[in-house]
Amino acid sequence: MMRYFLFVSLLVTSMSGFSQDTPCDRSIKGQVIDIDTNEPLPFATVKIVGTSLGAVSNEEGSFLITGICEDEVDLEIRFVGYKTLTHHHDFHHNTPIIYMAADETLLESVVVEQELNAHELKTLEPINIKVDQLASLGTSAGDLFSQSAGVSTLKTGQNIVKPVVHGLHSNRVLIINNGVRHSYQSWGAEHGVEIDASQIDRIQLIKGASTVRYGSDALGGVILVNAPESSFNTKLNGEANVGFQSNGRSLSGEISLNQGFERAAWIATASATKQGDLNAPDYQLTNTGKEEISLTAGAKFHFPIVDLKVYVSHFEQTLGILRGSVSDNLAGLAEAIRSPIPSNTKSFSYEINNPRQETIHDLLKLESALFLGEQQFDFQYALQRNQRKEFDVRRGTNNERPAINLNLMTHTIDIDWDHPSKGLLAGTLGAQFINQNNDNRPGTNTIPFVPNYNTNTLGLFAIESLEKESLTYEAGIRFDLMNMNVRGRDSNNDIYRDNLNYQNFTFTLGLLKEWPNFSIRTNIGTAWRAPNINELYSFGKHQSVFEFGLWRYELFPSNDSISTQNVLTNDDREVESERGLKWIGTINYHSNDWKVEFTPYVNWINNYFFLRPYGITETVRGTFPYFIHDQTDAIYTGLDLNIQKMWNESFSADFKLAYVYAKDRGNDQRFVGIPPLNIQLSLEKRIGNFVFEFYPEFEASQSLTPSVIAPENFESNADLPFDRSGTFDFVDSPDAFLLMNASIKYTKKNLSIKLSGENLLNSRYRRYTDNIRYYADDLGTNVGLAASYVF
Repeated sequence: MMRYFLFVSLLVTSMSGFSQDTPCDRSIKGQVIDIDTNEPLPFATVKIVGTSLGAVSNEEGSFLITGICEDEVDLEIRFVGYKTLTHHHDFHHNTPIIYMAADETLLESVVVEQELNAHELKTLEPINIKVDQLASLGTSAGDLFSQSAGVSTLKTGQNIVKPVVHGLHSNRVLIINNGVRHSYQSWGAEHGVEIDASQIDRIQLIKGASTVRYGSDALGGVILVNAPESSFNTKLNGEANVGFQSNGRSLSGEISLNQGFERAAWIATASATKQGDLNAPDYQLTNTGKEEISLTAGAKFHFPIVDLKVYVSHFEQTLGILRGSVSDNLAGLAEAIRSPIPSNTKSFSYEINNPRQETIHDLLKLESALFLGEQQFDFQYALQRNQRKEFDVRRGTNNERPAINLNLMTHTIDIDWDHPSKGLLAGTLGAQFINQNNDNRPGTNTIPFVPNYNTNTLGLFAIESLEKESLTYEAGIRFDLMNMNVRGRDSNNDIYRDNLNYQNFTFTLGLLKEWPNFSIRTNIGTAWRAPNINELYSFGKHQSVFEFGLWRYELFPSNDSISTQNVLTNDDREVESERGLKWIGTINYHSNDWKVEFTPYVNWINNYFFLRPYGITETVRGTFPYFIHDQTDAIYTGLDLNIQKMWNESFSADFKLAYVYAKDRGNDQRFVGIPPLNIQLSLEKRIGNFVFEFYPEFEASQSLTPSVIAPENFESNADLPFDRSGTFDFVDSPDAFLLMNASIKYTKKNLSIKLSGENLLNSRYRRYTDNIRYYADDLGTNVGLAASYVF
């Protein structure tokens, strides 16, 4: 062991020696920004400690220091009325963004750096969101994602929330959690993202087809979630947050600790939330409680040519689902939809009964970066464990058993090489390997809804960009190879097996043109995803409906009947991978007072998977409508608009608009659940230590919907009141609504307090993208009070 240690030590020492003889041609280019307003700070002083080198930021907050000899330096940043910051900088990272905190604020000045060669597509405009920790307490991660134009939410009540990007969700939106492809049971529309919102510091949204860089499933876009990161050269410090919300009487708490040394730093956080039944404007929403616990820890180490990071997290939650959304039979379903008040409505309680979900998500990540001159090698390994239990309302002792009990283990390896620039050409080559093992745990007393399976996926990609003055050309290509081994039981409890292979090439082409106050980005790229396990093999009851995968049913047009007895293969019914082609363009304009971003897009998707109704089934649990998975060709198009106006140093406005148009091209029909036109406005006024914000939201009624057939119209399988090849909805889309929201925030030195109010007029409304809209109104007035203290 000692010999190996000496060998590694000599290797690192010798490689470090190659970089000692460095000419004085280093430079540092960066920007100084107000951490609270995100506005540039002109005339800030940036100095290299121990030297006479330094610079003063210009009107845009930018600075440039040249003639640097050392590989690593300490920067001291000063600005009148702001907290002085000392930052250790090396030249393996570039473009430091320095966020300065005012003397009277509880926030600390921080520096955010990118690696020398950032692994991102330059012709896809990233949307960066800095999360307000006081606003994230007690909320869901899905709600935080929707702060950007073009991103909405798909909900099953207030607790189960997942992002919708340009109309697409679930397996078509890829989530990267702290640099790791987030692995959970994403196939269910009623499955949340299982990330603690209070542990999110920054969100980056990429709306283009990003399969080339991040792998399959990114047809709609990619959401990158980042937790707070430790800082070097920082004395032991921490932050304590506590929050209360009136709707649900929830109480949330979070505490974090951070300490940094010259070459090592660590951070640890813990948070918890307990929420009772929520309420609509006129009644209680029974069984909508929530309980969450989250723990995280991270450390990083910096050496002359090597960076090392380790990160672990544990998140567990119990979520109640509205009791009135469950019906025993078709008549009960019709009554639940007609009733002005959901069935089984009771007084407020913190108790969570069936139906409910219990999930646990664990993550371990090991990351290293090796810097060799102008090239960089990155290696990352991640282990994820995801456990999901779903409890339905069942008879007898089965009510205590989960109807679905799944355990998903995922191993991920990512290797990236940022090769040395060749003239104006720079790029990244990479490889990704993913191993997944998904097993049903025994004891449910039901045939598993999805079978056990193992997948192995290998991806290889290359991205190159050519920068010439104000033009950037970009191209990328990727090859993915996937194997899936399936093991399950059919309706007779007999074992079936299958071995499936998928492969696909994807590409991206992009162009970026920049002027002093103006830029245009355009990108076209392909994306793909193999059929998910539920789209092939789902069988039986899931939540309040029955559904059958493409290989779990047979159609007999001659007598207009269906059979679910046999398990098919690709020889019986060919199922192709979903493939998309997305074009997206972004026009940006910015000046001292204005920021305008306009983003149109078109997404053509072939072999699009979707659920469509087919008939009525009678079981021992009752009579239910059932749905079958099918494929068609689809188109999604729309636009996002974001306008920001800074009227003066204390008053600003932010306007956001998003519109999506979608159509089933194969059947010339509409889809259910496409987000309608949404408009958001934010007006912010600063007076001394106070920040006042008024942020109304308008959502139109969705007019582009399929036909409506009420449940009471269903009589029997032999006389169905709709075309089997089409789709329908149970009710019309909800009316348009306007919500009034406001907040007041007070900050004094290390203390910050925020009072917020949502739906202040207690308006009755329902969202078209909320599955609970069939049974109940959305939330009534909610008043939140949160406080944060830095120590």
